[in-house]
Amino acid sequence: INLNQPLCEKDILHYLSLDKKYRDIYLKIINYNLTTLKQHRPDIVASWKYYQEFEKMCKELDG
Repeated sequence: INLNQPLCEKDILHYLSLDKKYRDIYLKIINYNLTTLKQHRPDIVASWKYYQEFEKMCKELDG
């Protein structure tokens, strides 16, 4: 992570891959807020590249 530049999505994913506590918190918040959207417009959620990477990372790291 370059501290002289703004954070990018990959930086955040990397940080969350290293910190289970915050990864779990973030996943719970996202799942709570996206419940309706996932039910009615899963195509929209499927188009979110970094969200898909985050979900995949959580499954790989947490089982």
